[in-house]
Amino acid sequence: MNQIEQNEGSDSADGIREILYLFWAWAWLIVLVGMLAGFITSIVSMRTTPIYQSSTRLLVSDPPAMRSIDYTGIVNSQTVTRTYAEMLEERPVLQGVIDQLSLPTTPEELKETISVELIRDTQLLVVIVEHPSPVLAAEIANTIAKVFTDRIRELQSQRYAASRESLAQQVSDMGKQIEMTNQALANGIEPDQKVQLEARLTEYQRLYSNLVTNYEQVRLAEAQTSTNVVVSEPATIPTVPVSPKTVRNTLLAVAAGMLFAAGMVFTFDTLDDTIKNPDEIRRMFGLSILGMIARHESLDEKPISLVQPRSPVSESFRALRTNTIFAGVDKPLYRILVTSATPQEGKTTVSANLAVVLAQGERKVVVIDADLRRPQIHRKFGLYNRVGLSNLFLLMRPLDSLPQGVIQYSAAAKLAVVTSGKLPPNPAELLTSQKMSQFLDMLSQEYDIILIDTPPVLTVTDAAALAPCVDGVLLVTMPGKTRLRDFQQAFEQLQTVGARVLGVVLNEVDQRNRKYGYYYNRYYSKYSYYYGDSDRKKRPGDLIGKKVSAG
Repeated sequence: MNQIEQNEGSDSADGIREILYLFWAWAWLIVLVGMLAGFITSIVSMRTTPIYQSSTRLLVSDPPAMRSIDYTGIVNSQTVTRTYAEMLEERPVLQGVIDQLSLPTTPEELKETISVELIRDTQLLVVIVEHPSPVLAAEIANTIAKVFTDRIRELQSQRYAASRESLAQQVSDMGKQIEMTNQALANGIEPDQKVQLEARLTEYQRLYSNLVTNYEQVRLAEAQTSTNVVVSEPATIPTVPVSPKTVRNTLLAVAAGMLFAAGMVFTFDTLDDTIKNPDEIRRMFGLSILGMIARHESLDEKPISLVQPRSPVSESFRALRTNTIFAGVDKPLYRILVTSATPQEGKTTVSANLAVVLAQGERKVVVIDADLRRPQIHRKFGLYNRVGLSNLFLLMRPLDSLPQGVIQYSAAAKLAVVTSGKLPPNPAELLTSQKMSQFLDMLSQEYDIILIDTPPVLTVTDAAALAPCVDGVLLVTMPGKTRLRDFQQAFEQLQTVGARVLGVVLNEVDQRNRKYGYYYNRYYSKYSYYYGDSDRKKRPGDLIGKKVSAG
């Protein structure tokens, strides 16, 4: 159980390192996209008309009759404040502002520049105005406050206007009656009439006193129930625009651009179904990675292990040789077939170089070009291809000895080469014929290892047909080119015919590539000391190869 948890933890750590390496490899693009987004945003921000913001505060005070510290009073106060917040943006208020300032706009357009906020747990309203002109922004805010307070005062006055006007008219009429009665008494009249007028005057004065009292009560009621709105803080002319915020927008654009680029990199990497690292092959197919060959150039297409035996790439082929030899510890490998899933994956390059390093390991090796459709082995070793494998099938008699001229010798000691010869019309049938089997048996008597280069598995059936006749198969893949579904199909075809797949060779690996450089560097870092040219005696490929061949 602990081992399983350790493996899962290791896989998780490798996955995180892979993602980090992916982002690090694409860091230049991520940074470039972020800087480009920031640059465009800064240009747009600088060319955008600046907007200034000004605000004024209004205090809504409760009427004396409604002041209370209980829950109902608090709810009523909050309700009134919210109501006034809505009324501040009504058309009559906006139209009043437009008329007073002679603004060339409509109430609807003016409303877009205004916002009202309630300060929590207070009776304060904040009127915020945004406008390209800082002076006009402050004027609009202050004018809104003035127009609104006048409107509230007018609306509250209208509630008692009818009663107040009626009482005022009655007080005026009664005053006139009292004045007329006083004039009549002053003119001198009969005693009987004088008594009547004095009684009437007394009644008029009583009524007048009652009317005046009622009038004052109405005014008092109006004062007791009217909400007072005052400006607690007038608007001032702003000096700094609120938008665009060039610095903030630029930084946000840089961050957003980098996140977008990172997301696209991760998305494209996820959608890429090519083989990117060895762990995919180990995890999905249970195959070992026998070698990782770096991308390289070779003079005249000759094997680099032959023309540059001390190069790091040649050491990679020696590591492949060692791993291949140890893959056959339980069952010795005398016949090894090299193929790939699809064309242009470097199987011939691997075959030629592996043959060279096997021969350098004190073994007699023969490499056969069984690609009777597009042969390349003769070019790798600079040999003629007039006579080769196909000539064996032209013989009418059974093979009792190796035909003269079929086997040629390369510049490498102990390395023989059988080229393809002329291209036949039916390669698959020839490779599975009795003569091919006899030819391989005869070569096995003379050579320690037979290396066979065949066409790709998914292109033609030659490799799958010949695979049961060999001791092991090497599958060559190219990271970033070989698709997982193609590799899976090729592997399944080889399994179907009973082939023994020894492992996989990753060819043309670019250690600087964003997709699989991390794995290449990790794979070879542990061998860096031995692969140095300063101490060739400690190279594991040479030591193991000689030890095994001696045995």
